[in-house]
Amino acid sequence: MPSKLLAVLILASMPLTAALAENKVYIEQVGSSNTVNITQVGSTNRVGNSGLNQESKITGSSNTLTTSQTGSSNIIDYTVMGSSNTITKTVTGDTNQITFTCGDGQSACTNVTSTMTIAGDTNTVTSTIKGSNITNTLSITGDSNTVTQSILTNNSTSNITIVGDSNTFTSSMSGASAGSGHQLLALVTGTSNTHAVTQSGTVNTTVNVTTNGSSNNVTVNTGN
Repeated sequence: MPSKLLAVLILASMPLTAALAENKVYIEQVGSSNTVNITQVGSTNRVGNSGLNQESKITGSSNTLTTSQTGSSNIIDYTVMGSSNTITKTVTGDTNQITFTCGDGQSACTNVTSTMTIAGDTNTVTSTIKGSNITNTLSITGDSNTVTQSILTNNSTSNITIVGDSNTFTSSMSGASAGSGHQLLALVTGTSNTHAVTQSGTVNTTVNVTTNGSSNNVTVNTGN
C-alpha cells in the first residue's frame, strides 16, 4: 500500500499576534504516491531553508506537494527529485520568495508538473529545473516582481504570465536541444518591464513573448 503524508499548518483561527508569528516547516519525504499539503497564514513563515541545509525535499515518484502561504515575507524553498511528481505553490501577500529546484547534476526530474501562483508585490521567484517532460507554469499578479528561471534543456518548456508593473523576468534554457527542446511562452501586461530570454542549443527553439505597456526592455537570444 502506498503511504500518504499529510502535513497541514493552519494559523488563521489563532489570535492576531499568534497568526503573525514565524512558522518553520522542514519536510524530507522519500517514497512514492505520497501527498503533502502545507498551509501557512501569517508573516515570516518558511517552508525549507537550503541555506542552512534544512531544505524540504521530496524524493520518489508520483508524489503530490501543495503549499499555500498567505501573508508577507514568507519563504518556500523546495527540492523535488524523481518522476511524475506534481507540485503546486500558491503565495498571496507582499515580499515573498519561492525557490524551486527540480533535479540536479546527478538526478533529473521526469514528467513533473510545477505550478506557481503569486498575488502581491515585490515577490521573488527562482526556479532551477533539470530533466525531461517538465511542465512549468508561473502566473504573477502584482508589482516589482523578479522571476529567474534556468531550465537545462531536455524537452524544455515554460509558461510565464505576469500582470503588473516593474517586473523583471530572466529565463535561460541552454544545452544541446533537438527532440522538441526549448520553448517559452510569456505574456506580460504592464509598464517598465525588463525581459531577457536566452535559449541557445542546437536548434529546436521557440520563443513567443507578448508585452502590453510602455518602457519595456526585451532581449531575446536563441542559438549560438
